[in-house]
Amino acid sequence: MNINHITSMPSHALSAKSAIRNTETEDQFSKEVEKTQNTSLMEKDTSNIWEELSKKYDVTNATFDELKEISMSLYEYGEISFKEHAILTFDFDRGAESLKEEISGLSPNFTMYATQADASGKRNWIEEFQARADRAFGYGNLIGHHTNLSLAGILQRLER
Repeated sequence: MNINHITSMPSHALSAKSAIRNTETEDQFSKEVEKTQNTSLMEKDTSNIWEELSKKYDVTNATFDELKEISMSLYEYGEISFKEHAILTFDFDRGAESLKEEISGLSPNFTMYATQADASGKRNWIEEFQARADRAFGYGNLIGHHTNLSLAGILQRLER
């Protein structure tokens, strides 16, 4: 072996995704989020949010907009996680429309929902999330199965 050139390159390569972090900004953001969450929870009485929501909404006959209001209230009161809120409020109609635009040949009646809504857009959201859980299980998606069963359980707490 003939070595003609020696360089002063480091023996390790830096990843293209080297993390340059602004810890001051991150710390400030984290403190603001925590402050907002703590203030929100202190100002609200979480003891009867479930009862109030079950009186105001019928989760077995509700629109998607009503489901979003329910989910937002539960999230703001700290009763559900951000992940649960995000999954409850993911708009399957917009998702289906986006897929129809991107994938040629999809039926105009294509939907991502597992259950049928009535003419006014209301559906039984407990049945919807149970059906999503069943569908996920059928595909072997155990995480999706568990997540959707959990969400159905949350909505069952609101059932009249």
